[in-house]
Amino acid sequence: MTRVCLALLLLSGCAGLVGCAGRPEHLAPEDDLTDASWTLLDQDSTSFTLPTGLVGKPTVLTAVYTHCPDVCIVTMANLKRIRTALGADTSRVHFVAVSFDPARDTPAVLRRYASTWRVGGDWRLATGDSATVAGLMARLGVRTETGPRSTLADGTPTYEVSHSDKLLLIDAEGRVVETYGASGVPPQMVADDARALLPGL
Repeated sequence: MTRVCLALLLLSGCAGLVGCAGRPEHLAPEDDLTDASWTLLDQDSTSFTLPTGLVGKPTVLTAVYTHCPDVCIVTMANLKRIRTALGADTSRVHFVAVSFDPARDTPAVLRRYASTWRVGGDWRLATGDSATVAGLMARLGVRTETGPRSTLADGTPTYEVSHSDKLLLIDAEGRVVETYGASGVPPQMVADDARALLPGL
């Protein structure tokens, strides 16, 4: 490593990665999430903290809700294609889908959703209390708007949520490095970017 590269690494913690360790320039950190903390529950009711609970591996993160009639279905299918594109490297990357509808998306509901999509054990579907989820969505730039509410015959509330179509790539240090359109991004693009963040590459 040259003295210039070493100086950049020490000063920014990023330029060295981009210029000296081969990380593509477009994957320079955009937002360091480690200055905050969000405690979530996954589909198995296991508590974890974002981002510190995911540090050590890159993370592909999106936001969905299980009652979504359209775009979330496409997003979930696209995440499965990204996992396929990663091939043997899939186990080296976290996959997280956070629900912005915590009132309905309990861990039990997410567990059924996970079964429907046949997600692997390393793919977390997450929920949390309303304040935590709202804070996380605001930080990630995911906008939501709840539509008119009605009630089913059995008393169950029903409504749809308009929302951003967003997928984020977070590096192993907990920093957002890229943002994509979740439902339409080419899976190979995300897989290649995630792979570029893996140690030793």
